[in-house]
Amino acid sequence: MSIIKKKLVVSFLLLVMSTFSTKAISSKNPFTIMIDPAGDAKHTGRLIQDTLERGISLQCAEALKIALTKNVENVRVILTRVPGETIQPLQNASFANRLNVDLYLSLYFYNELETPAHVTVYHYLENPIVDSWHKPIKLFFYQTNQAHLPELKKTKEWGLTILNVLQDQKIVKFFKPQGLYGIPFKPLLGIKSPAIAIEVGLKNKSDWQEIINPLVIAIERIIK
Repeated sequence: MSIIKKKLVVSFLLLVMSTFSTKAISSKNPFTIMIDPAGDAKHTGRLIQDTLERGISLQCAEALKIALTKNVENVRVILTRVPGETIQPLQNASFANRLNVDLYLSLYFYNELETPAHVTVYHYLENPIVDSWHKPIKLFFYQTNQAHLPELKKTKEWGLTILNVLQDQKIVKFFKPQGLYGIPFKPLLGIKSPAIAIEVGLKNKSDWQEIINPLVIAIERIIK
């Protein structure tokens, strides 16, 4: 075998080894979840008894982060804001896209007197008819309002997984689930990764705690 051929074989083997090594490393990468609690320093959200939505959503996001980190293996959780921070338009979408997160979860709350209160699951859909026929195109520049299209199928699958858990009466006893609704929901605009919004009705301001365990179970199923 000539020296040139030997070098080519060695180079090929190194390339293959590098590929498998990269795959092995990437397979160990944590599943990254970005949680977006509704509101910020400027936008207080809705009034729930004597508490503002932005405070409850942040409490829930922090508690969900702790629960996921404790109970789910190989997961990394990032919150989009801290107390006192103001979020600019598309800031969270840019943040999520730069980090290439695996799942974007947005949390919303409102006061509801009906028992059981509703919990609704949404995902972004610009045009229900056109979007449903879209087939992802590699090396294609998507506009901001089309960023959801490449992962639309996975978004629907994961959204239904969350909804199915919420519909399981053995897991959820305090809420009446509904969805999965595809709407042009502005807070999810421009996010490339699967992005799901959860809107929870609360009869009592502390009822948000009852949604933590179902979301942990749902995310655990998504990862598996």
